[in-house]
Amino acid sequence: MMVTTQEFSALTENEKIVLWVIRELSRMERDPKSQEILISESLKIPLTGEGIKKLKTISEKNIDSDSAIELLKIKKYVLFDGRELKLTQNGIKLGKIAQIEQQSNWYNDHLLRCANSKAYALFCEKVFGKNLLQFNVLDMDQLKTLISSLNLSANDSVLDLGCGLGKITEYIQRKTGAKILGIDFAKKLIQWAKENTLQTEENKLQFQVGDMNQLNFPPTSFNAIYAIDTLYPSNIDNIDAIIGKLKNLLKPKGQLGIFFAQIIETAEQENILAPNNTKMAQALKYNHLPFTVIDFTKNARDIWEREIIVANELQEMFEQEGNLDLYKERIADGERCLFRIDNQLQKRYYYHVSID
Repeated sequence: MMVTTQEFSALTENEKIVLWVIRELSRMERDPKSQEILISESLKIPLTGEGIKKLKTISEKNIDSDSAIELLKIKKYVLFDGRELKLTQNGIKLGKIAQIEQQSNWYNDHLLRCANSKAYALFCEKVFGKNLLQFNVLDMDQLKTLISSLNLSANDSVLDLGCGLGKITEYIQRKTGAKILGIDFAKKLIQWAKENTLQTEENKLQFQVGDMNQLNFPPTSFNAIYAIDTLYPSNIDNIDAIIGKLKNLLKPKGQLGIFFAQIIETAEQENILAPNNTKMAQALKYNHLPFTVIDFTKNARDIWEREIIVANELQEMFEQEGNLDLYKERIADGERCLFRIDNQLQKRYYYHVSID
């Protein structure tokens, strides 16, 4: 049975958020013993109404999750099996739509404010070496590695998965002369990219709204595809399937360039941090794609440390703009990632695939 846009529109905002939250929780790592969801280093919760109420997404927005869950049960989108909440097939489909809407709204708000913030422009310049409106941990050394490894020419056709505001896409196009298409699910970001990047006479820089889970391009469409911190569970449904699709989209002698951070929640999962054992490495192996890998963990640690220093230097400027939350998020992200790296819970890698 297919769900309809009318069904989704009929949901309350609280119901949409709860569907999205249950869907996300059901896909996260679990404690091997208790089967609770591992939210962070210090928080694990059962997938129940009481567990959901402990999440900031719910508590900070003052969402009545209990009422939303009961309504979703009545509508047969959610059920309780006696141990935890589960989505029905239609609930899963509606949860995916809700996820895209919530993420799109969040990115539209945050990244567009970053684009209009003088403080954020200065932040990027100081942290990354150039203001390309980075909302990841990509500095110019990493970007140079990506461009060098792909070795693109003016005759190449390239896909950028999750281009955001498009300034990194524009930079790579200018450096290589290749024809690059950037896609992102956030409509307002794509519109901004179209209006704020320099178009070439040959129309070699293009942007369009697109879902990485539904790449409807013909086979062998691209000479190269790259993804900068976008191939994560929050964005994709199945990493093995996505990599398989990307393989199918590549022309003979095609290439993949992927920046990927592997995070674990407990020391028992340490083997997954090895460059050949990460979820990305496993997906590449599953699809019979040979790869080389560069460890950028130390580089990333330096960047996160620099982010905290620079953000603190610019705190007053962020606050005067009304963007204090952007400052706080950079600090929180930096502290969280430094903790994980220093405790052997996070690694950052660049994977390069070249098909013979």
